[in-house]
Amino acid sequence: MSILSRSEHGRACAVPPLEKLSSSVRIGKPVGKRFSKILTRLVIGLSAVEKPWRRVDTRLRVAEGLLSHRRVETQYGPLIFVTTHPQALQYPREFATGEPETLAWIDAFETPCRFWDIGANIGVFSIYAGLRAGIEVRAFEPAAASYGALCRNIEANQLGNRVQAYCVAISNRTELGRLNLSGTNAGSAFNAFESTEDYFGNEIAVVFRQGMVGFSIDGFRRLFGLPAPNYLKIDVDSIEERILAGASETLRDPDLRSVLMELEEADTARNERLVAALKAAGFLLSLRSKGGRGGGVNGIFTRATACTTRT
Repeated sequence: MSILSRSEHGRACAVPPLEKLSSSVRIGKPVGKRFSKILTRLVIGLSAVEKPWRRVDTRLRVAEGLLSHRRVETQYGPLIFVTTHPQALQYPREFATGEPETLAWIDAFETPCRFWDIGANIGVFSIYAGLRAGIEVRAFEPAAASYGALCRNIEANQLGNRVQAYCVAISNRTELGRLNLSGTNAGSAFNAFESTEDYFGNEIAVVFRQGMVGFSIDGFRRLFGLPAPNYLKIDVDSIEERILAGASETLRDPDLRSVLMELEEADTARNERLVAALKAAGFLLSLRSKGGRGGGVNGIFTRATACTTRT
């Protein structure tokens, strides 16, 4: 038996019965995308009988109600991730295994302290740090959808008093520019401010150029009278060299204890320049994470005292 409803243009249309919808999904085959299309058609069909504005309202309420709230247990208590796009699911799913060295780095923060997360994306490490008492977090994410997800995750975890998020780009100077996006969804990666190359030197497949204001770290601090962070994470997939160039004062501030930055897994000239810039500011590479993650690794740099590089 089919359910009769009205289409967008008022014509009668049949919504396939549930048993037919179910049987159209074959066991043993990838069903995620296919089944989601079927459910979408079902909601569209059932709501088509409503008046136009009520129809739209119903569909938006269904979409809101279906947002994924994923709970991740941590040693400081649970984290809630509100996931708005399939690509963003990787972050809660791979929370413990994706970048364990970053979690361990945050675990070792000496509190009270200030942590700046540049390239925060949906906020995995910002909100994790925010769970710890005594850590003041500033998270920077210029991509609109990821910034929205970041704010939503801060709200879901009731961390608004510990984690402040800013939709600005960090670069080497104050300027109005464009953020070149490889994807406009929450959780997208390989986006670049005033650049079309990723950190491997490959051209980004730009799908949208989003207007954005950029600041250097030093300029942002001077403008708003902010003290230097004690811990600094830079993960922007592209313009790390420019960010360091705009942070010369901050890098030499003794309050800054450690920097975590994404490097290329291969030994490259770019890596040498990044390591040299941090060494000139008094930082040595104390840990380099294992490879096998798409060509990137994390480097943890520690100020001053003799430290041995670990992998």
